[in-house]
Amino acid sequence: MSETHTVHVRVGEREVRWTLRVRHGDGQWHLTLRSPHGVECEASGNDVFHALRTMRAELAPRGVTLCCNGARVDVRPSGLSRSHGAWMVYVLPRWRPTTARDLVPTLGYAPADRIGSVEEQDAYWARHLRHRRNPLNFINPVWWIYWATASWGRPRK
Repeated sequence: MSETHTVHVRVGEREVRWTLRVRHGDGQWHLTLRSPHGVECEASGNDVFHALRTMRAELAPRGVTLCCNGARVDVRPSGLSRSHGAWMVYVLPRWRPTTARDLVPTLGYAPADRIGSVEEQDAYWARHLRHRRNPLNFINPVWWIYWATASWGRPRK
């Protein structure tokens, strides 16, 4: 299986469109990022999100930033999503539980001001897990309302 996507890339102060080829084979997901000048980077991983993180770590020292939802600081795929390639990720709010309304496509566009490094993404994930374990969440009425109405929403497009 092979798919080609157009992704927004920030190089210095300019935002341009490059081509990202996603290929699945031999149990791994392979990403190839191409600029108009040729292949810029290749990465592999257990799913699209993991391969994207590897690619972002390689591109960061060169001043290249991928502007997609998978590069946002506040996202993570679920275990089920990862088992199917992690094509969708959850936006992780800190003040309420995550619902289907928080699903976004991993390779969908995200503004550059929401993008962060792999380390910032890991730090946000650690804070999110600490906050989820907080017993005060159980008395937060907003948390209960969102939890009760989770099935009412649809994923973002």
